[in-house]
Amino acid sequence: MDRISAADNLTIEMQTDRWRLLVNGDQEERIVVEAQAGKPLKYISGFGKSRRLPDNGSLPVEHIQRVVVGWSNQDESWHLGLVLGAELAQARGSRWCEVARWPDPEINAYSDAASRAGEALAQAVTRPFYLVPADAEEKSAAPAAPSRPLPDLPLSLQTWTFERGSGDQFQFVQAKSQSRAAVRRILWYSFWTIVYIVLVVTSFTSGIAPAKPDFLPYLGVLSAVMLVVLIISNIYHLLVDPNRIVVDASTRTIRALRGRRERWGFSADQLQSVYVTLVTGKTNPKKGDLKQHVHYGELNLQLANGDFHYILDLEQGGTFTPDPAHVGDEETVVSLTSDNAYTDIQAVGVYVAQALSLPCWYDRRF
Repeated sequence: MDRISAADNLTIEMQTDRWRLLVNGDQEERIVVEAQAGKPLKYISGFGKSRRLPDNGSLPVEHIQRVVVGWSNQDESWHLGLVLGAELAQARGSRWCEVARWPDPEINAYSDAASRAGEALAQAVTRPFYLVPADAEEKSAAPAAPSRPLPDLPLSLQTWTFERGSGDQFQFVQAKSQSRAAVRRILWYSFWTIVYIVLVVTSFTSGIAPAKPDFLPYLGVLSAVMLVVLIISNIYHLLVDPNRIVVDASTRTIRALRGRRERWGFSADQLQSVYVTLVTGKTNPKKGDLKQHVHYGELNLQLANGDFHYILDLEQGGTFTPDPAHVGDEETVVSLTSDNAYTDIQAVGVYVAQALSLPCWYDRRF
């Protein structure tokens, strides 16, 4: 039997086929959480109530997507917790359910103990285990219990809508008006192409006086060629550009589709993080004005090699008023959670990052 102490007078007891979280009382230990292979996760009422879990004291392992151990810079602690499925997460307002923590100002003093506890719990509930390591310089944050819940879905991102899909899936759906606008452009360019061709042919074959100046017919030919290029470009994008992007939390993948055809896709193992970039106006705290206007926004994936893969962008994304603690006058990159996600595109970035079990970053620019 292996035993590990944790914060708040807790002890984790690990055996080959059983994992238990115990609280040290006055005279004896009391079981708080118990996990056994092939059985639901059991917990006492106080634990379930504080974490907004079902009142019956039992959590089927089908609701647990994975077990995660990670570092939180906010309280300088290692956190062990469960990432829950979308259905239960929607009911309780968060996918993250903390089980235990280890305060660790030195960062690495309790990392091994937290990892061993997490791996044993993952084995007991037969779910994947993920470790979010602490960076000694940046102290990458583990998914901590948020004080502000994310906004409910769906969320509108101008020409895209982010919504829940089936099961543990989320999806971006492009507005159908985008395809209709592309068809209208193709028809409009085709009309003017025909007009220019007719005018050019007529000028050369009608037998009337030649056009003045002489280069006008050739300018018409050039205009028709440019319109043909635009027509081909619009047809290409209409047939190829994704109109749906699916984020699957159960498989930790993100795929872009046009109809049923996959245009690109990544697994979480091929990614480092999710990046949300906003170009905003500066605040004026001295005058009590914290409102920021969004001039431009962009959502990207950071690949394992450091490159970025574009998902979507926003033009003129409205205004938001951040908490004074999150106001800054310098361009910087900070960890993005539900606590400091004030715009829809920031919230979407956090949703995607949580589904893929990746860190999310806010790239603030002025």
